[in-house]
Amino acid sequence: MFSIRNRFVYMILLGLYSFLNTLLVEAFDHYPISTPKSVILALFVLVVIGIWEGNRLWDNYISEKNIKEFWKRIAYNFTGSILITSFITLVLGGIVCYLTVSSRWQDWVLSMKLFLMVCFRINLFLNTIHIIYLYHLQLEHSYKEVENYKKISTQAQLQSLKNQVNPHFLFNNLSVLSALIPTDANASVEFVRQFSRVYRYLLKSHEKEIIELSEELNFIESYLYLLKTRFQTGLVINIQISPSGLSAYIVPVSLQMLVENAIKHNVIAKSKPLHIDIFSADGASVTVKNNLQRKIVDEEESTKLGLSNISKRYEFLGQKGILIEETNEQFSVTIPLIRLKKTVFSSEIERID
Repeated sequence: MFSIRNRFVYMILLGLYSFLNTLLVEAFDHYPISTPKSVILALFVLVVIGIWEGNRLWDNYISEKNIKEFWKRIAYNFTGSILITSFITLVLGGIVCYLTVSSRWQDWVLSMKLFLMVCFRINLFLNTIHIIYLYHLQLEHSYKEVENYKKISTQAQLQSLKNQVNPHFLFNNLSVLSALIPTDANASVEFVRQFSRVYRYLLKSHEKEIIELSEELNFIESYLYLLKTRFQTGLVINIQISPSGLSAYIVPVSLQMLVENAIKHNVIAKSKPLHIDIFSADGASVTVKNNLQRKIVDEEESTKLGLSNISKRYEFLGQKGILIEETNEQFSVTIPLIRLKKTVFSSEIERID
């Protein structure tokens, strides 16, 4: 607000308004002020310019500190502005009183008190407008963050759904199903049931920002059933989740994206089985780990995009980011678990530490 265009015009107008307001309340008639009114008018304008510019420089300094808490920034702004206003008022007021009233500072006390009162009102007015301006910016930023999260979340759901309805996925699963039907009717029925559960979850998951880990694991089991039916002994899955973590929350389809990432970028064969471990020992996070046996043609960008998507969704919820660890033999991604802290009035998201 302090850096608006044509601000010096507004400074002069505010100084003039303050002077006229002082005239209207007949302050010069009630108090023995010997300073010429023309000098007082000039003093008002100079003080407004000083307070405005001082606040502008102070606000720029605070902005560089990147203070994210709204009320903390307001407190810093207001504290600094009071000190700036006091300094400018005492210096300029003292100079004018010395030149027009008396060389004895004892004769300035009443004039300086009145002048400080007026200047603090000017400062309060400017900072009130500035707080409204900052609040408006904060509100706009919050709306943009919400829209950005919705966009990222929707992209994740759509990408996950897209990956499952792409011709390769459908062809592979239909091929598995066609092979099961003549040999094992019961297995083919179960395959169709698990197949439908996968799509049902993907179609509904976009409605939620977070989902219970137990619900996500039920979906993962259906998804893994399809994969294990297809790859047989070429894929080894191990899931170990502590009971305390089952009631916690994660962002939807995050585990599925991590499993799919491992499937997409590694060789899977009976002679070289891919081992995927999904575990949570401490109830604070979930880790998806696999042995590394990369394909010759590797879509590295798609890997980064998927992991970045998950990370941004967690950051929006105020959680710590995901942890990616890679060695020559293993690749793992750890995502934080979220608990809902329920109060009488609301539910708040907190990270499990």
